[in-house]
Amino acid sequence: MSRRFVVLSGLPCSGKSTLARRLAPALQLPVIDKDCILEELYESRGVGDALWRRRLSRESDVLFQAEAQTSAGAILVSFWHVPGMSPDSGTPTGWLAALSSRVVEVHCACAPEIAAERFVQRARHPGHLDKSSSYEEILRSLQAIPRCGALEIGTRVDVDTSSELNLDVAIEQLHFLLKDPII
Repeated sequence: MSRRFVVLSGLPCSGKSTLARRLAPALQLPVIDKDCILEELYESRGVGDALWRRRLSRESDVLFQAEAQTSAGAILVSFWHVPGMSPDSGTPTGWLAALSSRVVEVHCACAPEIAAERFVQRARHPGHLDKSSSYEEILRSLQAIPRCGALEIGTRVDVDTSSELNLDVAIEQLHFLLKDPII
């Protein structure tokens, strides 16, 4: 049986981590969330300014990739770099396709206005510096992110995460896409 990976993509606060936690038991895959790795770095190295946050974020990209590559399969959660973004923004994607022949992208589709509202309401580690921006600044930032195209790593499944969703159809589709091929 080859390793199975589900890569969650979408805007910040589009519901990637929430969806990953809901999919994990149904797909029998662990979740590897880049934000958790980043928060461990904040705990061990401390909180700083935006430049410090960006430096730790790039370091967490390396740790995230290493953990994924050594795993037996997982649900991978991050805000991924897509063309048009600042070169040092978002987790690089070049390594994803080499993980396995069974990689599926699940794209969390959510309007920037909804994501911005969620952003101002969420509580995360202070190292993320979430509280340093207003709703208007966050919304402008999210609207400036290029419309997320496919990560070009395999099949893409779009899930509308703008409201509560029924996962039964998505889970069934993911089971089909991740199953071992018949030889």
